[in-house]
Amino acid sequence: MTISGNVSPQNPSDPWDLGLSQLVVGAGTVEVTHGGTLISPGASVRGGGDAWFGTVKVDGYGSTWVNNGTIELGASLIESWLVVRNGAEVTTDELRVGVRGSLGDAFVLVEGYDATLTSRTNLSIGHTGQGHVELKEGASIFSHNVYIGGVGNCTVCGGDVAITGSATTWVSTGEFILGVKTGSLLNIRRGQLFTVGARIDGDDLRRSHASVSGWGGTWTNQGLLRVGASHRQGTITVGAYGTLVTEDTEIYSAFAEGFIKANDVYASWLNSGDVTLFAIGNHSPSILVDKGAFVSIGGLLRTAQPASVPYRYLGPSVRLADGDLVAGAMEVAEGDFDLAGGRLEIGSFVGDLANMQGGELSVGAVHASTDIAGSYSQGPGAALSIAVAGSSALPLLQVDGDLVLDGALEVRPADGAVSFEAGDTVVLLGWLGDLTGTFAAVNIALPLAPGLAWDASALYTTGEITVVTAN
Repeated sequence: MTISGNVSPQNPSDPWDLGLSQLVVGAGTVEVTHGGTLISPGASVRGGGDAWFGTVKVDGYGSTWVNNGTIELGASLIESWLVVRNGAEVTTDELRVGVRGSLGDAFVLVEGYDATLTSRTNLSIGHTGQGHVELKEGASIFSHNVYIGGVGNCTVCGGDVAITGSATTWVSTGEFILGVKTGSLLNIRRGQLFTVGARIDGDDLRRSHASVSGWGGTWTNQGLLRVGASHRQGTITVGAYGTLVTEDTEIYSAFAEGFIKANDVYASWLNSGDVTLFAIGNHSPSILVDKGAFVSIGGLLRTAQPASVPYRYLGPSVRLADGDLVAGAMEVAEGDFDLAGGRLEIGSFVGDLANMQGGELSVGAVHASTDIAGSYSQGPGAALSIAVAGSSALPLLQVDGDLVLDGALEVRPADGAVSFEAGDTVVLLGWLGDLTGTFAAVNIALPLAPGLAWDASALYTTGEITVVTAN
């Protein structure tokens, strides 16, 4: 163990047990190395003087700092550092990164396999100053409550977090708020974050933003994930190879300033429960699926407007442009869903579903059938793909309103499909309103034994196809 510069109190024996005396680091450095131990009842790392930086570095396997109280990092116009590296461990009751309402920056770096930082109660980043946390290269943080971006009356506070590298892990068991009072940033790249009931808020002017990307880059939230709030700007982007895993999600979007976008190759958002989007005056989508991304919503995806909204509707809140959107059910306001491309698979849809651009409505692959409580219209560049497992007496696609047809119909076998025999019938379509138009192209790719053929002559009257003996 070594100490240098303006450090109080001075007692470099190992273990360095400060008893009741708080550790104060001014313009100096405390290093805990080679299996050394530091024990303190509280600590303030301020920086200052000619050296500017104030630093505590805990480095190497067996090197440990146990703080039974609060660690504060930060001072006016000065950099303050806590560095945990290469298997070292730091444990504290509370950690405040960026304090004293200053323009100085406070940094926490946890780096290298088995390097661990544990905060038992509250971890505040940008508490009342500028706070930065970087977790990388197989290191871990274990925390309870996490507050990023100020906790009180703060005009200069802000926080940002970067989690990078495979096997890099942050586990938070309490509140997790990104953007408590000010806009803040969270960047997960190839690392993993586990939270409970996380919130992304920001303030009226500055957006709080989280991004997830890279092989193995995953954010898993248990319970409700809330993105944005009334006049607060919270956003999430799921980038290439990143994964967002949630149970239930609420998105609050005023003028599309709150959103979740999965818009890159192999980007995934897996939500096991419901997703609710509260949209006011959107001019661009607040849920976007693009560039081959995959979004799965196990429950209900719905859009809603708060009561007594004075702003007129400006555009769709949900857009599927390229990729896959799979949902148990959807309830969206008229004009609030833009099926511009990609593949949509749903168990049920409440409202009129317009597939007029280049999208594909997929039926039977994930859900046994699809019910549309409204009308369905399909344009010349769109497609309807129906996966068939066997004979069916009930329509695989049931439309309660009008059915307007164009474009392509593709009928293909589902996984585990049975063989068909002469006389077998599959009801593909059902409708209660009027049927207008026909498909421009029909491809029935259900395999049959030699001498059998599919008869689609009743497709536009009863919605069914039948196996017949070939002429």
